[in-house]
Amino acid sequence: MHKVYIGNECITLADDRELEMFCEPYHQIVAAGGIVENPAGECLMIYRRGCWDLPKGKQEPGEDIVTCALREVSEETGLDDLTAGSLICVTHHCYIFQNVSCIKHTWWYRMKSQAGQELVPQAEEQIEQAVWVARQNLPPKLANTYPSIREVFLKAYNG
Repeated sequence: MHKVYIGNECITLADDRELEMFCEPYHQIVAAGGIVENPAGECLMIYRRGCWDLPKGKQEPGEDIVTCALREVSEETGLDDLTAGSLICVTHHCYIFQNVSCIKHTWWYRMKSQAGQELVPQAEEQIEQAVWVARQNLPPKLANTYPSIREVFLKAYNG
């Protein structure tokens, strides 16, 4: 089963074949990112374009997906001590960019970072803030994020 997010709506596709057929008319993008935790158990979130988000980005040619996730999180936050853990999930979301209908398939990984490193939001990606958020303080941030990001948190922390 696959969930595909279109704006605030979600459709469910039964299997890989249905997903493949659904994706045919779209320009497909592969990306990766993660939920990063520090030793205190806080989660790293970024703020861009008026919403809280998780760091992620597009896979480069020849790059494996875990390397992509680590590189993108590092570029968007300034962290260079990241270690990747297990895959949380893969999300799919549709959007229009420069009049092209796109679907982005994003691989999400658990990640760890050591305490003490300064967070540096990547301005060229319109990231205004990068902050550590205690788990008990996540609900207000998740109320102002994308449905696919809420799914990542649900899968990471609720199975």
